[in-house]
Amino acid sequence: MTPAQVLFGGTFDPVHQGHLAVALAVAEQLATTVTLLPNAQPPHKARSATLASHRLAMLKLAIAGHPQLAVSDWELQQESPSWTVNTLKHWRSQFPHSPLIWVIGEDSLGELHLWYHWQELAKLCHLAVLPRSEAAPPTADVAALFPQAPVAKLHQSTNGLRAHLPMDLHPVSSTQIRQQLAQHHYSEALPTKVMAYIKEQGLYGVPAT
Repeated sequence: MTPAQVLFGGTFDPVHQGHLAVALAVAEQLATTVTLLPNAQPPHKARSATLASHRLAMLKLAIAGHPQLAVSDWELQQESPSWTVNTLKHWRSQFPHSPLIWVIGEDSLGELHLWYHWQELAKLCHLAVLPRSEAAPPTADVAALFPQAPVAKLHQSTNGLRAHLPMDLHPVSSTQIRQQLAQHHYSEALPTKVMAYIKEQGLYGVPAT
């Protein structure tokens, strides 16, 4: 079995210490590189607060010095919304014999039955589930499609299982950080290089320096 491909998608608007902590914890628990995927048009969210080029630049700054993390701009290059099934089909075509692991929060798992072509996902990937407070459990159909398994099992087949990863919750959110930046022009929840970039570019209501 070739090494697992682990994908962690999100808007990252902006990327913050909580994102980094989770990505590093996932990389440690799955013992492989985690690729962060900034999306261009999140299907279930409003449009991003800042340009994709800025979000990508901030991600690259944030992961510098963390060799277990990588960034891909594949979704940013697509004209259609960032449907997870399309991203996974692309990665599966590139890595047909590797375990493919999609990182998802428990809250999103509880809504997976509402996702675009969600029934196809189990043919493409495993799920690595992050804890979320007060998240609804998955529906019976989703639970049956992705039976729960130990983390080690994700490396022994290519797709179709879910493993719940124990880790600390990170309550900080990009929405809160954007509010902090607009009001105070600073947030302690941002990596130093990301905060410097925001000041340099004049993003999120912070005056350009």
